[in-house]
Formats: sequence, structure tokens, C-alpha cells
Amino acid sequence: MQHSDLCGTDDYARGPLCLAAMHAGLVDNLGGYFEVFKSDPLPKYSKSERFGVASKSCRTATETYSFQMKCSTKGNTESSVTDVDCPSGCGSNYVCGINLYNSNSSVCAAAIHAGVLSAEGGHVRFYSTQSQSSFRGSTNHGVHSKSCGFSKNAFSFTNEDFCASKSCLNEGNCQSGMNQRFCFCSVGFTGEDCQIDINECTSGTHNCHQHATCTNTAGSFQCSCKANYTGSGTQCVPDYCAQNLGLCKNSGRCSDTITDYRCSCTSGYTGRHCETDINECAARTHNCHGYATCTNTAGSFRCSCNTNFIGNGLQCKANYCNSNPGLCQNGGTCTDTVTSYTCACTVWYTGSTCTNVRQDHIISNDLRSWDDSRAYCRSLGGDLATWGIRDSAKRNSIITNLLKPLGSGKVYFWIGLTDKDREGSFVYLDGVEMTSSNTDFHEGEPNDGGGLGPNADCVLIYLKNGVYKMDDNNCWYLKFAICERT
Repeated sequence: MQHSDLCGTDDYARGPLCLAAMHAGLVDNLGGYFEVFKSDPLPKYSKSERFGVASKSCRTATETYSFQMKCSTKGNTESSVTDVDCPSGCGSNYVCGINLYNSNSSVCAAAIHAGVLSAEGGHVRFYSTQSQSSFRGSTNHGVHSKSCGFSKNAFSFTNEDFCASKSCLNEGNCQSGMNQRFCFCSVGFTGEDCQIDINECTSGTHNCHQHATCTNTAGSFQCSCKANYTGSGTQCVPDYCAQNLGLCKNSGRCSDTITDYRCSCTSGYTGRHCETDINECAARTHNCHGYATCTNTAGSFRCSCNTNFIGNGLQCKANYCNSNPGLCQNGGTCTDTVTSYTCACTVWYTGSTCTNVRQDHIISNDLRSWDDSRAYCRSLGGDLATWGIRDSAKRNSIITNLLKPLGSGKVYFWIGLTDKDREGSFVYLDGVEMTSSNTDFHEGEPNDGGGLGPNADCVLIYLKNGVYKMDDNNCWYLKFAICERT
């Protein structure tokens, strides 16, 4: 027997329920009793032939039903009372709620959470009921229940309404649980029946400002700003000036600060309330900086920073570097000190203003690629060597004074010559093209690194048979470098 709409095996996507029950072996042609459970949809339903009934295969469906209770079976049944037999190991399935559970929860996992079922499974009865706006979660009996929002239906494992005999006080939300009721209190109340008013003022749970007074009320509290302050109570700002007219004398201007007030005096007056006329410079009561000059004015004073210092007169700092552009030469960095300045010269120069040449060339201490070597030289304010290599006398001086003393441990040194831009056309980094007179290659070089191919675009000086000469090589090789003053 086959029906065109019967689809699936054990889990069915569609088809007559009785025919599916025959296919599952629960009833025969004479009929019988069976239970049906909604289950989660599957990506695919397989076909089979059982007990003389053939089913088809099909793709996923919006609803699935089964004749077996599963851990994932939800409590969204349309029956008011449902008896089920739960398998073991359902504690990890989704649960939302405490005693009253969201209908999307696993019935078996919720039963373990409620304490009416062990992890080994067994028989349990649950009751469908009206839902609520939100559900709170908890961890109980090894099952973690989450908090969640509204669902169309809900279910519990008791049909006795413990809230009917005794409701919660002060608009608390009562929920009936296993042999007891639970009160979820409104904000401001606590206790088993929500009968206790929380005194937020004494418990320190209010949010009144530090310059406000907290007054407890039924289920809440009030905040009022103290004298000389104004605001909502949760935020209070000083209000001395408005509440104390004439606080500043002699036309002084009153300004509220964060915690107090300040009098800004007109010319010729000073003091807390602008009540005193004073010559600040003569009396040495001014606050000019040590490197500033105090000039008395009518009823006040003026502070001006001295030459080579900068600031508002109240604070002055050395400004030699900005006041004297180019004070440190040849890339030197000028730094103001407390009373003067210093020049931090590059590795190429020395002297108080970096005017004396210290050295033209240095050798790097670490092995790097050609590109990284150039970046290192430029970080020193120089570049890979060019003009010192083109001139044979300078080149020999570099070899004699810098390379040879290093011995046989350092024999390869990158220089600023490359044909990266155009294969076979070597050009120094300062734009000078290679000629036979401004280079000194080993015999047979350059030769693309002896067969290394187009990557042999960078030139180095290396020791061969006791002689330092040039060769092209792979730019990625790690070598030492000759850095040059630019």
C-alpha cells in the first residue's frame, strides 16, 4: 500500500496520521491507539517500505511529527494535559523559564530542571497554560534554563494554582510552581510576598547626587538638591551666585564652579570677593612664572614670558627650538630643556649644533635583505652607499678602514646600486647610472647572480680571493650593509 502524500521514516513530513502509524508498526488495518509528537524539521526525509506501507522521500518541511518522544520535543502541544515518556540524557536541550516554561522549551529537559524527572528519563505529565510577557532563567538539577521573551503558549508540571489562595503584594508577579508559588517583586520591594519596602537611601542603592538629599518613599525614593545647588537631584550643579545675589563686591562677576563659586574681579580689585585693591607686582603677590616679567596695570598685573620662553606668563617653558629655526643643523633634533636646549645629532654629525661631520659611512650590525637594509640606513638619516662607492679613492678607504677590520666573519655588504626598475640597467639610488669607471665588479659580474634569474637585482661588495669587489645578487638574501651620509 502506498499513499502519494506519505513522506519519511520514523519522522514524517506529511501524510495521513493513521497510515504513518501503520508504517511505524503501531497499528494494523483494524486500527488502534497511538500518540503523536511534534518534532524539529529535518533537512531530508528518507523513503522506506514497512508493514505493507511504502513512504516516499522528500525535502524539509515546516512541521514534522513522530511517534517517539525525543529530547528535542517541545511543549507546544495543543492538548491541555499530556503524558510522555522521556528518554535519558535530555539535560542539555534548550529550556527557558522557571516552573512555568516557554513552549519552545524541551519538555524532558524542563522536567529535569523542575525536579519531576531524573536525567535517566521516565514518565512525566505536563500541562499547557497561558503564556506570559517574559520568562526568567536559572540553573537547577544540572540543567541551565535561559531567560527569554513572550511565546504563544507555556507549560508547567502542575495544574494547581497556588497563586489563587495568596497573591503577591505591591503589584508583584505571582507564578505557581511545584507545590509552591513564587513572587517576582516590582522594583522597590522585596520579601517572600513582596511585602518589604526597600529603603534605597539607607541601603545605598539610590542614584542621588552627592550634593542631594535622598528621601525614601513607598517602593522608591526622591532626590532633592541641597542649598546652593540646583538640578534634578540625580544631577546637581552649584547655584551659589543665583541664590546669593551680591556675593562678589565692586562689580565682580560671580561664577559657579564644580563644587563652589568664584569671583572674577574687575581691574583694580582682588580678594575672595573682590573687596581689596592691590598692586600685585610691588607686593610680590603675583603668580607670574620664574621666567616671566610682571608688569603692573590699573588694579591688576600682566605676566609676559621672557625671550626664548613661551607660555601665558603664568606658565613659561623654554622655546629656543621654535624661536630659532634651524638651530640644530644637518637633521639634528632640537629639544628644549628647562632653561636652554640640546641638539641630538644623527650618527653622521656632531657638535653643539650638529655642524661637524662625524663620519661618512657605517656598517650595519645585523643581517637584512636589500630593501630592509635600505630602510635601516634611511632610519639613520642616510641611505645605502652611492657616492662613496663610485669614487675609487673613497671606495678603497671604506674597504681599508671599515670592511677589512671586520675580518672573514663579515664579507657581504649591500650598496645602493640596483637594476630593479629595468632589468640589466643598473642605477645608483641617487640617480647616477652605472659605468665601468664608477664600479668595480668581480670578473664576469654582473651576471644575474650566477643564474639566480631576474631576482638578482641588487648589488653588494664582497670578499673573494682576498679582494673586495662588486657582484649582483638576490635582493632577498640577508647581508650586512654600508650606510652612507646623504
